[in-house]
Amino acid sequence: MEATDIEGDAITGGYLVELDTNFDEVNKFHSAIANMPYQFQEPDEDVLQPEQMAWFEGYINEMESNLYAKDWLANRKYADYLDLNSFVDWWFVQELADNREPGHPKSSFMHKDRNGKLTAGPVWDFDWGTFMLSRAETYSIKDFIYYGRLFEDPVFVSIVKERWAMHKSKFDNIPDYIRTVAAKIKKSNETDKTIWPMDSTVNEDQDMTFDEAVERMITAYKTKLQWLDTEIKGM
Repeated sequence: MEATDIEGDAITGGYLVELDTNFDEVNKFHSAIANMPYQFQEPDEDVLQPEQMAWFEGYINEMESNLYAKDWLANRKYADYLDLNSFVDWWFVQELADNREPGHPKSSFMHKDRNGKLTAGPVWDFDWGTFMLSRAETYSIKDFIYYGRLFEDPVFVSIVKERWAMHKSKFDNIPDYIRTVAAKIKKSNETDKTIWPMDSTVNEDQDMTFDEAVERMITAYKTKLQWLDTEIKGM
């Protein structure tokens, strides 16, 4: 977007925002109902105009007013504002990686193209506490951001089931992909450990060899995949 995009179709996008409780960007607001901490990444502070910020904030507040209305399931008007397929796919990634950053929320990006709906993504920030075997059979973010409400909508649940069935075969192939990438970076890992020694227990693998850590990650992933498959089929 440019600074001159302040009316008509031009003001409707594109925006890139981050939901993050650090709330440390220049241009930001909390949504009116869910109190979500929206921060503007694009347009940046050198471009973003008051009209653009006000328009986007209004869009979010209109979406939330429909999502949390008493008769929200009667008309499902909230879906006019959200790209539901993207919210489903984004949820899959966070759950399968056991990324709990969105629970704050932190590092949760969304974007809106011109004349488009609010779209979840891109995914970001998987460096802290992911693929935890000790909690593989639990939900990671099902009750956070807008998901607690979305999962109350039978239509949204049907989309989850449909897209899970569509992508399941790809998810089954991820362990092989992990091993392929691990083989490529194994030598680099030794240099990495020398420069940045691990001093945290957050991923449950700090005392493991590289190969052991890779297998632990795969085991955590496969456990979560099987558990989530059962959960989704039973929704």
